[in-house]
Amino acid sequence: MGRTIRNLKSFQVFEAAFAARNVTRAARALNITQSAVSYHIKKLEDEIGAPLFRRTPSGLEPTEAGDELARHVARGLEIIRTGIERLTERPRTVRVALLPMFASRWFSSRIGALLEARPDLNLSIQNHNNSFARMAAPESFADIGFQWGRGAWKGFHVRRLWPERLAVVCSPDYLARHPISRPEDLAACTLLHVDDTRMWDEWFAGRGLRLSPDQPQMMLEDRHFQLSSTINGLGVSLFAAWLVAPEIRSGALVNPFGRSFETSFAYHVIMPRSVAPSEATRAFRDWLDAQCREAPAEA
Repeated sequence: MGRTIRNLKSFQVFEAAFAARNVTRAARALNITQSAVSYHIKKLEDEIGAPLFRRTPSGLEPTEAGDELARHVARGLEIIRTGIERLTERPRTVRVALLPMFASRWFSSRIGALLEARPDLNLSIQNHNNSFARMAAPESFADIGFQWGRGAWKGFHVRRLWPERLAVVCSPDYLARHPISRPEDLAACTLLHVDDTRMWDEWFAGRGLRLSPDQPQMMLEDRHFQLSSTINGLGVSLFAAWLVAPEIRSGALVNPFGRSFETSFAYHVIMPRSVAPSEATRAFRDWLDAQCREAPAEA
């Protein structure tokens, strides 16, 4: 038998304090006193033999030990919650981590049919900015989610939705000011991107070129902001071709090369390996598999 856990309540209080970064907010969330929060944190610190938080004027700042304990506590409490829900046979809410632009362009038009087919499923939508796969304790955020990238995320079950093709796009006014007919012409353009330049690096490499360190570029907050910035003439973007098909049809964007390009990037559905998926989560995943047999049309 492993080490005895003396008081589960202390771990629940720690989880709330870690999320709130503030004793007062944690106490309010749990409907207990501030002194009770402090007592349980001190009790854990004495048992572990290390401080879990640094007390600062702005609140609680987790120590290295606090960060590590938080990952284990999140996984452990989620397993307990999942077990209780299954034993009591209550409808399982599937927490879905969604990328806002993917949600608006693909998922939202299909969610009604899913809920009609499976009225027993309750969905809780959690928005993220392509950060789900990088979270310290993703199972505390969502049961299943969508992630853009190459798919090599440790600690997750990963399925690619479909192979993607990328389109280079800009506004008609930007193209008039910056003529583009060859890949080399992009050297004089501002490249727009989210997160990092890996997609542009891959695109240039596929054309036998390298992205210059002096290349004008702008990193934006998310895909929606990138799309509006591209339409407003701030630069050139790479998008999944089907995502910007409506803007190309309307004339808000143009594709100067008139074609799309292969890429190793794609949308994936991912599930944390640290917690066994519930029956409802598996049902949602199976529904996704049926929806993703064909890639969306580019035009």
